[in-house]
Amino acid sequence: MSVRSFPLTLRVTVSATTPDEIREHAVARALDFFGPGTELDVISAEAEPEPEGDGRYRATVVFRRVA
Repeated sequence: MSVRSFPLTLRVTVSATTPDEIREHAVARALDFFGPGTELDVISAEAEPEPEGDGRYRATVVFRRVA
């Protein structure tokens, strides 16, 4: 493997009120980074209530481009 070519993961943190909104926002951020139309794998995803409440959840999702 060349130094110019190695697997890269992206960790994004988003906030929303529903699981669908969380997925939508996280995928949009990953596609902004990796490029539109990129096929992505989700390595991990964790959500927790926002400390301020208001029914929002904060999620951290780790993506990798499919090789």
